[in-house]
Amino acid sequence: KNGTAVSSTGCGNAAADSPLQLPPDLEPDFLEFKARLAQRVDSGAMSGETFQLLTRFGRLVHKQAAQLALIAHGDRSILFTRHVLDSLNPIDLFVQPPISLLDVGSGGGFPGIPLAIVWPETRVTLLESREKKCGFLERAVRELELKNVKVACARLEDFGKSWTADAHACVFIRAVGGLPALLSTVERATARDAQWVYFLGGEISVEALREGLGPRGVGAVVRSGSFGGKLLVGRFRPESADRENSGRE
Repeated sequence: KNGTAVSSTGCGNAAADSPLQLPPDLEPDFLEFKARLAQRVDSGAMSGETFQLLTRFGRLVHKQAAQLALIAHGDRSILFTRHVLDSLNPIDLFVQPPISLLDVGSGGGFPGIPLAIVWPETRVTLLESREKKCGFLERAVRELELKNVKVACARLEDFGKSWTADAHACVFIRAVGGLPALLSTVERATARDAQWVYFLGGEISVEALREGLGPRGVGAVVRSGSFGGKLLVGRFRPESADRENSGRE
């Protein structure tokens, strides 16, 4: 009735911690999630503790999903693969994790919290304007003891007024529309050579999206994510990069 106790770190040869109680509807998806990450855990590329934190976060989202509308109702039983694993798609884009990142419109913490878990040295800002979701994010950060995460309960447009942060090295955008205007606004919160990463949905026309970005679409490329997703990756100041390149020729 209450689900099966599933070891959250019992992935390959990783040492098992105390089991985490998962609801029955979530168990099949969790087992797929566990299998998809098994090789990384077994090889030591991902620690058992990291896997445990990802699992605990998924359980927190499932528990509060309906009350706070953290994810779509139909996604509750597939939240580990649809949301937690998808959030990890960018991890192999970087030789070294970025020094800092901004998750715009974090909602239920995707992709910011999973990325903060796998990149514990990266300074992460979760930007969310809705107070109830901010409350959930703050609770998740506290319960998971994520020392590298800050929750900014504010609107993007209010940067420098109701919220501020050191310039971010990378911006991640998932399940948020209006990309051209968003990139124009968020640029104020980025470092000089900052990158942006946009999670592509299946129905999006990449060419139309890139053209709509104007100068910011120059040099933007589609990259395959670590777990099957597609990402559009670009820089905020491609024109300066073009000038530098032409100066070297």
